[in-house]
Amino acid sequence: MDDVLMHNTTRRINIFVHGRGKHPEKGLGVMSELENMYGVSSIMFHWPSWKSAVERPVGNAISSSEDLYVFLNALNNYISEHPFKTFGLKFSLLVHSMGNIVFKEMMQNHYSSGSFKYNLFDTLILNAADVPVRDHQSWVDKIDFSKENFITYNDNDIVLFGSEQLDRFSDDFEEYEGTRLGKNVDKAVKKSNEERSNNAKYLNISKLTFTGHRHFITDLKKKNRELRSIFSRLIKGRRPYLNKRDGVYKVRENVYYFKHD
Repeated sequence: MDDVLMHNTTRRINIFVHGRGKHPEKGLGVMSELENMYGVSSIMFHWPSWKSAVERPVGNAISSSEDLYVFLNALNNYISEHPFKTFGLKFSLLVHSMGNIVFKEMMQNHYSSGSFKYNLFDTLILNAADVPVRDHQSWVDKIDFSKENFITYNDNDIVLFGSEQLDRFSDDFEEYEGTRLGKNVDKAVKKSNEERSNNAKYLNISKLTFTGHRHFITDLKKKNRELRSIFSRLIKGRRPYLNKRDGVYKVRENVYYFKHD
């Protein structure tokens, strides 16, 4: 952390929990893009996230959950022990895709209420979560170390569609099968009476990202203006403009629906 702070000029630090893939190589590229695109310093939590093209490394994700707790606890302790050095810093936590299995397992099996500072993170983003919508309220409700929590989802996410298809080929970890939190949340809530968490804001970006999955990495084309604006603020530890400026056209309680202006 000392080395990160020494080279940080923006006072914004992003913690990135990567998803499935050939990491850390893939994640190092993502970190570079995050830093260049959003002007933050990025720190990646790495876990063994690859088995094969037709397998989801669910077991690896589950077994990495304690490591994530140790990692975040070390960050929490550093900030607590160095209040002057970290004063004014904004921290965001970006948990992507299957990284949400690691995070979910940490919340359910390793984290106790109050273990971390209540404002450890300014923003916490569960992006394109490759975990079931089912019972997500129970573990999202337990998050008490971020000022604001956000769940992004895309009804047309092609990667999560593929992930759901892989469920057919494995009888292991059935608790991680079914409609994903990063896709078709509205249908799942309506169909099975699942409860949303009041501890997060849900951002339906289906009309902004098309079939996309890694929503926070976009090019500079005009069609991505709203999407870049949303994630620019989230990753910098700030609340996005939850109004027409960023393309919000409908709000239902804590669910925000976006489209191109």
